[in-house]
Amino acid sequence: MSLWAAQVWLGLSIAVIGISMHRTGPAFRRHPFGTPIALLGLAVMLIHVEQPPHPELEVVSAAVDAAFWTIPALLGTRLVLSGAPLYWKSRPLPLLAGWVLIVAGWLQYYSTSSPSLTDALSAGGSLIGILLSLAVFVLCVRTAERMTPQEPETEGLDEREMKYVASVLRRHLGVDDEP
Repeated sequence: MSLWAAQVWLGLSIAVIGISMHRTGPAFRRHPFGTPIALLGLAVMLIHVEQPPHPELEVVSAAVDAAFWTIPALLGTRLVLSGAPLYWKSRPLPLLAGWVLIVAGWLQYYSTSSPSLTDALSAGGSLIGILLSLAVFVLCVRTAERMTPQEPETEGLDEREMKYVASVLRRHLGVDDEP
């Protein structure tokens, strides 16, 4: 394996590690080093002095070709997720901009890939399967939620429970009881 072939695979590995690191942590606060490490991996993979050998050259050219449609699609997905309704508050501008970028990414993909009729039929069959599985999933969740009895609202703390919680908090925070 040549040095440039190893550089391509090392860069791809670093990018995968960065993506994996980004997925760790709580849902609203991802690992801060995930995105920079993934970008570093892409840079190591794509920036090279010589042309890599044959199999690695195909990986690099596929990554460069895919960048023209994946970057708008990924940015659009990010905007759609940030603009989606959360706690009944929707943000229509990021949602609309995200869908426009996703459609632009798909149009760019289909304009550069020139799919055949067989590819279109295969994609259509896959899309039907995806939509059917999503419909079954939604129906199962809806049925499970309807069958689950609703819990009654919890009553507030009584005086004795409030004193106990306050004493626990004072002990753990190191606050004296006397003013």
